[in-house]
Amino acid sequence: MITPEITTTRCRGCDAQVYGLDGRYACGLCSWSNHWDEGHRPLPASDRTAGDVDVLE
Repeated sequence: MITPEITTTRCRGCDAQVYGLDGRYACGLCSWSNHWDEGHRPLPASDRTAGDVDVLE
């Protein structure tokens, strides 16, 4: 099992220092977040299959 790394950067919205996991960030001050694909590693695969998803009608 890979342990995530705690990383830091400056918020692109308000310039506050933010902490995240593996390069994925969300700012609690201004609600900015970076795109999921900017992370340092691929996201783990889901344990769910397409048949497990509930569809809202």
